Amino acid sequence: MTLPNDDPIVAVPMVTPFDKTDQIDFDAAQRNTERWCKTANQVFIIGSQSGEEFMISEPERVDLLRCVTDALEGGRITAGGIDAPSVVEALRQAERYADAGAEMVRLRFPRIESEVVPFFQQVIPRCPVPVLLMHQSNPASFGVAAKPAGPPELLGEIASMDGVFGYVTDHDMRFEARVRRFVPRDKRFWICNGSMILSGTLIGCNGTTTAFSNIWPDALKQLLEQGISGKYAEAESIQEHIRRIDEIMLPYLATGIKTCLDLMGFEGMRPRQPSQPMPHDDIRRLRVELESARLI
Repeated sequence: MTLPNDDPIVAVPMVTPFDKTDQIDFDAAQRNTERWCKTANQVFIIGSQSGEEFMISEPERVDLLRCVTDALEGGRITAGGIDAPSVVEALRQAERYADAGAEMVRLRFPRIESEVVPFFQQVIPRCPVPVLLMHQSNPASFGVAAKPAGPPELLGEIASMDGVFGYVTDHDMRFEARVRRFVPRDKRFWICNGSMILSGTLIGCNGTTTAFSNIWPDALKQLLEQGISGKYAEAESIQEHIRRIDEIMLPYLATGIKTCLDLMGFEGMRPRQPSQPMPHDDIRRLRVELESARLI
């Protein structure tokens, strides 16, 4: 399988469907994937905050990745999400994902700055598939930037390594604009949030992986194309629709994403226990915004 190379690329950190017994619903995952394959989504990341990665076991993540890989069409690929600061553990998980069909892995930066360079110097050359670097070191803080994993020069140094497919920003646009100077032009540089797509193109982003890719990937690709072309005025109305949905949905993390998708007719959109459903008042607000965007 060849990695996607036609920018802009939209990647989806895919939500995990669960059945009434709180188990992964693999049949629903297959049908949802088939639906997403009719959209702009090209990379399906299994094991992300959007997918409740810390609520599912490693065997479940691997089985889900295998299920999604089998359902993909049209040159799309899967990527396995890894958040492990141990070199041995990161490589072990990468091997399991690759064996299950992953063409890429997404690695988060270690939280301790002194460990960043030695970690990637040992992991990337030995990784069985290319690496997508995720700078969000506090994944549960959707929409809020955590402390950077290191200075811009260091992040650019890691992104420059052979075997790196690309780099995903955190939410601090001022900081990430500086990182952009040090990331080679032959590496992807992706914005991390649906409400920031146009802003991301201003600092040189050429793709995205964001929770909103679950909901409206075609709009994200359109915004990337228009932003890269400098057509900001034409794109602003779509960006505002996304912002309005995002500000209601995002505080509820995966539950918020799944509530949108449930309203849109996707299957298995229950958060895993003990996560609780959105309040009815916010669901009503969300429905109004989805209707305004003609998503339902």
